[in-house]
Amino acid sequence: MARHGTHGSWALAFGVAAAALAAACGSSTSPHQPGQCPSFSGGMSQGDSLYGLYHLVSYCLDTLPAYGPPTDTGHVTLSHAMGVDSFVAVIVTHGQAPESILGTYTHPLPDSIHVAGVVKVSGIPVSVEVPGRFMLQQNTLSVSGRLVVTGTNPHLLSFIGARSGP
Repeated sequence: MARHGTHGSWALAFGVAAAALAAACGSSTSPHQPGQCPSFSGGMSQGDSLYGLYHLVSYCLDTLPAYGPPTDTGHVTLSHAMGVDSFVAVIVTHGQAPESILGTYTHPLPDSIHVAGVVKVSGIPVSVEVPGRFMLQQNTLSVSGRLVVTGTNPHLLSFIGARSGP
């Protein structure tokens, strides 16, 4: 498992998000620079929608630098079916199998978002969630919050994804 691949899925899911295993992050050998992940707020313009396919631009876990293409690629799909807002996040770290997270999200306040999902780690389902804030501007979704993985300490998270225009 990658040093950050599973976390990236969740980040990707917002960011929702993505997949998540603090255990995977604990073995990271990437150099981290001082500074926390960026935070975002602002919600979206009236009449806009979060639904769509967002391609990974970058994500940050705890501290800079952020991860992204070409080493990490992926996408998040936000949709609405049968009265539920849901997402599917997929991230691929070069040379590894894709990681996926499936779940639901809500955004009760103008710029609040709460993502909850499940990722399989070595075949075992693990619950993940991200309570945070978002901004959707010119088809770019930016999310920041805390990645909470069952059985681990929370991590600061930010995600940026871009979708094609209407």
